[in-house]
Amino acid sequence: MKISILFVLFAFLFSCASKEKLPEGTRGCFLLYNLKTKAFEKKVGEACQERFPACSTFKVPLAVMAFDSGVLKNETQVLKWDGQKRMLEAWNKDQDARSWMKESVVWFSQRLTPELGKKKLQHYLDTFHYGNRDISTGITTAWLNAPNDHRGSLGITAYEQIDFMKKLWTDQLPASPRSMELARKITYLETSPGGFELSGKAGSNFYDSGRKVQFGWFIGHVRKGNREYLTAANISDLKPVETDKFGGFRAKEFTKQMLKKLNLW
Repeated sequence: MKISILFVLFAFLFSCASKEKLPEGTRGCFLLYNLKTKAFEKKVGEACQERFPACSTFKVPLAVMAFDSGVLKNETQVLKWDGQKRMLEAWNKDQDARSWMKESVVWFSQRLTPELGKKKLQHYLDTFHYGNRDISTGITTAWLNAPNDHRGSLGITAYEQIDFMKKLWTDQLPASPRSMELARKITYLETSPGGFELSGKAGSNFYDSGRKVQFGWFIGHVRKGNREYLTAANISDLKPVETDKFGGFRAKEFTKQMLKKLNLW
C-alpha cells in the first residue's frame, strides 16, 4: 500500500512539473538555484548546457571589472554621449553606471572595454572563469555577435551564468568587495507584490537580419528575508515572430512567470 501511495504521489508531482514549459514557439532553458541549500531546484528546457553569446548580460561582469580596475570610480560617474544617434532614444544622452545597466546602453560598454584593454579584460575573464572567455572577435563586439555567427562569440551557458552569479552574490570573485557590491547595487530591478527583491540583467540578439527570429537571456537574483535564489533563462525563437518586445524582455517576463508559479513572487 505504501509503495502504491508513493507511486501515485510521484506521478502527480511529475505531471505537475511537466506542465512547466518554455514560451510557445521557443526552445531554451530555465534554471532556479537555491543559494542557501546550494542546490538546483528547477530545470526547464534542454538548452541549459548550450553556449550562447552573453549579449547584454555581459554588462554584469563588466561592471565588476570596471569598478575593480578604477575605470569606473562609482555608480554616479558620468560618461558623455558622443552625439551619435543610436537605435534607442534612451541611449542618446549622457549616462552613468546606473542608467547604463537599466537602459542596457551598448556604447557605454564599448567605452569601458577599450579602457580596460585586451590584456586586462582577458585576465578578468580567465580569473572569473566566465563562459568560454573568448574575445577573439573583438573587445567591443565579442559578446554582441549573433547566436548563429560562424565567427563565434563570448559565449556562456545557463549553468555558467549561475556559476558566475553565485560568485558575485557571495563575494567570491577575484575582485574587491566594493566592486561586487556596486555591481549588485546597479542591477536592482524591482520588488514583487510578495516582497521578493529582483536584481538582474536581460540580453537580446537575433538569428536573422530582419530581426524576426529572436534570442533572449535573463539572469537574476531573488531575495526575501533569508530566502535567496539565482535564475538563468534563455529563449530562442523557432520561427519568425511579430513583436515589438526584445528577446531579453521576453526571457525576463518568462522568468517572472516561473517565479510566480514557484511562489517566489
